[in-house]
Amino acid sequence: MKLFYKFSVAFIIYALLAIPDNKSSIHLPEEVPAVSTKWWGKFAQNLVKYRITSKENQAYQYNKHRNQLTKHLDQLLLELTEPDNPILDSISLNINKLSALASLVPGTIHEFEKDVAAWRKLLKYQSRYWGTSSDFANNRLFRFMVESRLAFESALIQSQEEKTSLSAPDNSISFHSKTVNNIKFQSGDIIAYSLKVDDDPYVSFVKELPNMYKHLGSVFINDSVASVIYLDHINGLSILPIEKFVNERAPNGIIMRLRSDLPDILRKPALPSLAASNMYKMALSGSYKYDYHFDSESHEYIYDWELISLAFDSQGLSIDANSFRRSSSSIHVGKRKSHLTPSEIEFDHRFIIAGEWYSSDLLYKNRLLTAATAAIIEHQDKSDFLNPLLLPGYRLLKAYSMFIGQFGLQEPIPSGITAQTQLVFNTLEAKQKKLIVQLKKELLVYEKERNHKATYLKMLQKANEIMNEQKPGSL
Repeated sequence: MKLFYKFSVAFIIYALLAIPDNKSSIHLPEEVPAVSTKWWGKFAQNLVKYRITSKENQAYQYNKHRNQLTKHLDQLLLELTEPDNPILDSISLNINKLSALASLVPGTIHEFEKDVAAWRKLLKYQSRYWGTSSDFANNRLFRFMVESRLAFESALIQSQEEKTSLSAPDNSISFHSKTVNNIKFQSGDIIAYSLKVDDDPYVSFVKELPNMYKHLGSVFINDSVASVIYLDHINGLSILPIEKFVNERAPNGIIMRLRSDLPDILRKPALPSLAASNMYKMALSGSYKYDYHFDSESHEYIYDWELISLAFDSQGLSIDANSFRRSSSSIHVGKRKSHLTPSEIEFDHRFIIAGEWYSSDLLYKNRLLTAATAAIIEHQDKSDFLNPLLLPGYRLLKAYSMFIGQFGLQEPIPSGITAQTQLVFNTLEAKQKKLIVQLKKELLVYEKERNHKATYLKMLQKANEIMNEQKPGSL
């Protein structure tokens, strides 16, 4: 009888621990993504169309479309245009075609990179005069900026180049600058970047934008010592020498620099550097952990955007006032509400794009990961990510994590993440690994037949096909 009583109590406790917090920890977007698969489809068509023609025709078509692009860009240098001007669509079309041709014509990838950089710079300049309260203008800017980056990334992946970098021409002399891998960094620069390792699902992602930057950091240079202040999910607010950060942590990144002609900068030229200095002091304190809830009300735990925002707010400049697009099309894992994401700063006309660097291998891997993750989330029932048999164990592990966290030890389940959310993360990761193995096999056959890398649209199609062939819950 005593044994039965003990078993009953244990069963009741186990059953209570197995009750989920909510039905799902994965939340799909409520709105249609801003960038449709039409762009990917056009790129794939161009890649096939131009690949089967002669090398002479490829070179002819490249020169033809580049001349048209250059003509349009020169025209925009001399006049302002409204966001509904057809010339913008014409430029975007030429860039789409050039993205396929630049990977086919030898020696043109870096030339194309400069053309895309010039286009993005002009977009930033033109958008200063657009009505920022207009959804139409905002969506047009978002679309052109995103598609231009997709164009260069796609060209790079299809080419034989492993890495590339571009730094905007700058004749000014600054004692607070550092050149790494031919890229000039200045104190106060903001870096949006992708991790070297497989990206984690803690940060929302957009299905249509596989290489959307998910992280932000700040450059601080003092006495010729250049560092990057950034948030690590495990160690919290951290500091790394800029060379180590670029070469080991962030193979893909973009430098955002406040324009020097802004009234705020004219009044206080040292504003960006002072903001970076504040972040550096925050990192030295070692007391800031990563905020998995993305709650901007609490400052003990912070996330990337909040870190940058707090530092610039302290200098009297709000960087989230002119955000062009909220993350309404993001897929959220472990949280319901949307939040400001690193990619949004890329569309703020107050920031120039001062430099970029890419690794084609990481771009390709990120596409695989995003395609696989999107296919899993869209095809599997959300209850498949919540195993009631495992949830009690995770809750006990969470209690243990909270206990050892009091002594400064590394927690198996970090602060700010519930046991249920961690279970969803781990389940999703296991499904990702299995699907990516199958996806790589399918794409290897396809790429050998076509003699070129799979486009992201093909990755999505193959991932969906594999998921459709699988029985529910088999992954």
